[in-house]
Amino acid sequence: MTPPITRDEGLPLETIEAAAWRSLAAHATPEDHAALGLATHRFDGAFALTTARAESLHWNRAWGVGLHEAVHEGTLATLSALARGRETGFAVPLCPFALPADADRMLEAAGFGTFFHHLKWTRDDRPAEPVTTGLRVRTVAPDEAAAWGALAARLLGESPAHGAWLARSVARPGWSHHWACDGDTPVAVGALYHEGAHAWLGLAATDAAHRRRGAQGALLAQRIEHARAHGVHTMTLETGPDWADVPGEALRNARRAGFRAAYERPVWLWTAV
Repeated sequence: MTPPITRDEGLPLETIEAAAWRSLAAHATPEDHAALGLATHRFDGAFALTTARAESLHWNRAWGVGLHEAVHEGTLATLSALARGRETGFAVPLCPFALPADADRMLEAAGFGTFFHHLKWTRDDRPAEPVTTGLRVRTVAPDEAAAWGALAARLLGESPAHGAWLARSVARPGWSHHWACDGDTPVAVGALYHEGAHAWLGLAATDAAHRRRGAQGALLAQRIEHARAHGVHTMTLETGPDWADVPGEALRNARRAGFRAAYERPVWLWTAV
C-alpha cells in the first residue's frame, strides 16, 4: 500500500500514539511495575514498553523507530536485546516513513521478520456522524477509574493488574475515557489522548454479548466530539489489516466515523534462533 499522505502528515500520527503510551507508562506506580514486570526504554528518538508478565504484543513493542533518528547498528542492537529470549515476543511496528529507506531490510538482516501489519487511519475535525444505538454512551468520571480499568482489562483479555494500571490514566491531563452502557451496566470501553492539535483513539473493546449494537461507533463519535471541543484537528487510530481472514468490524467502524486509511505499518518480530 502506497501511503496517500506525506511524511510531514504521517509523523504527527506516530508521535501522538507514542505520546499516549508514554503517558500511560508515566502514570504507572511501583506496584504496577512489580505486578506486570513493566519497564520503559528510550533510545535513538524511539520509545519501547516491555511487560515481562504479559504475553500480548500490545504491551511489548516499540514506537517511533527510525522516525526521529535514522536506524543504525546501535538501534538494531537495542531492539535485538529487547527482543532476544522473550517468550512473550516483542514487536517493532515500522512506519513507512522511517529512515533510512532500507530500514526494513536492516531489520530483516538483524534477525527480525514480519507476520502482520497495522492499518493506520487519520481524520480531520469534521463533526462526527450520529450513531444509532440502544446503548448509552458517556464519559467516565474520576471516581469510576477503577471500574473502567477493570472492565477494559477484562475486555482486552488482560489481567486485573493491567486494569489497575490503565485506571491510573483516568482524569489525567490529555486523557478522556468513555464507555457504552446497557442500562446501567458498562459493556464497552474506549479512550482518547490529545496533545495540542492531535489526538489518538485507542484501548477500545466490547463485551462479546453486546457486539453489533453500535457500541464502538457511538464511542468513536463521542471521542471525536470530545477531541473537537479541545481544539484537535487531526485524529488517528489503528486497526488490523484489511485481510479477508481478519475480522473487519473495526475497519468498518473507522470508515463510518470519517477516518481514511493513511498507510500500512508492518510489524516486525524477532525470528532469529
